[in-house]
Amino acid sequence: MATIILGGGITGLLAAWHLHGRGVAVEVWEAAEEPGGWVQTLPWPTLDGRPGRFEKGPQGILVSSGSAAERLFKALELPLQSPGKGARWVGKGGRLVPVPAHPAGLLTSGLMTWRTKLRMFLEPFQPVGPAEPEEGLAEFIARRAGKGMAAELLPPMVAGILAAPPECLSVDAIPKLRQWESHGSLFNGIRKSGISHLMVPEGGMGSLPKRLVERLPLVRRNLKAFGLEHLPDGRWKVYGPGHTAEADQVLLALPAFEAANLLGPLAAQSAEALRAIPYTSVKLWHSRHEPLPPYDDGFGFLIHPSEGKPYLGTLVPSWIDKKCAPAGVMQLRSFIGDAQLWGDPDPEAPKDWAWTEGNLRHWIPALGSPSQAKEEISTNAIPRAEKGHRGRVRQAVQGLPKGLDWISNARFGPGVRDVIEGLEAWLANPQP
Repeated sequence: MATIILGGGITGLLAAWHLHGRGVAVEVWEAAEEPGGWVQTLPWPTLDGRPGRFEKGPQGILVSSGSAAERLFKALELPLQSPGKGARWVGKGGRLVPVPAHPAGLLTSGLMTWRTKLRMFLEPFQPVGPAEPEEGLAEFIARRAGKGMAAELLPPMVAGILAAPPECLSVDAIPKLRQWESHGSLFNGIRKSGISHLMVPEGGMGSLPKRLVERLPLVRRNLKAFGLEHLPDGRWKVYGPGHTAEADQVLLALPAFEAANLLGPLAAQSAEALRAIPYTSVKLWHSRHEPLPPYDDGFGFLIHPSEGKPYLGTLVPSWIDKKCAPAGVMQLRSFIGDAQLWGDPDPEAPKDWAWTEGNLRHWIPALGSPSQAKEEISTNAIPRAEKGHRGRVRQAVQGLPKGLDWISNARFGPGVRDVIEGLEAWLANPQP
């Protein structure tokens, strides 16, 4: 056996698929019954038994023409479907403000002041910043597009993606930003990279890990490694409950805190750096309602953090993925962030359905009562790339012994697209 991959989330499965395609003997160990990690599409029938589903993790993936994501789905023969161009809103000033479908629409939008708009259109003329030292995310946006943009538009966008305030994050939390700036400006980088469109694989996002598992020779389920041993011949021995195996290489496709536990006795420097990477938990409420125009025909809305605390926003999965709910049903997905991160004025209040419904009705007064509601707790779901993240990742990787490597969305970026692109770059530049 040449390579053992510990962790059967998207990162581990995708790494195994790439290596298997190169002729490397590989097996995956997954601690859970179902591979895929947070990327799972689960059944949720209606009360009268009609089929439906909900996403445990991302609702879709951004794909541009010729991108690594597009190449992957074509190679896996997994069709992608676009929901089209739907309405989006930002909750600000006590009301939902439409987000323009085209950048030119920002000129007349109420999302930002005129000063902020004028400064934003100067972004292409700003000089490219040095790669080092590492910038904070809010600092990066303020430098490129102005302080107004960083204060008025960035917070709800970041909250809806990363569930954390931009002030505490590194620019590396959104890897695309530095890639785009390398083209001279963010506008130029986006233009050269191609416009990305939200896409959903046939069968939901959970069809991606399922298809990868189908293409792999061996994925062991319900098997969690509890120890690693470096053998005298340079190979590695992996210990699990009732099962051991040897390999030339072991890849830790695990959250930073889980990888740190395995590396503690072997690579103290790496373990220390990985333990310093925080993770964000979120609570979600899925609910089904009578359709309510115009909200049933759009992506959903994000709330400016100053007004949500910690209600972050609501998506409309029944528009994004038509198979989520039967015709005539509007399915919502509401996000509640970590109370400590968002300065919750009433942290002791249970964020139950009554609390969530109250927030929904604040922004959509005409919303009807749900026919169904489902709670979901996503513990440690999102790696939080706080300022200094680049150094922590560098320290973790540089401290690893030969034959061990750590691959994770905390290294490549939190989104599925980040992992797809990060793994391509990792494979093109193998570690010594």
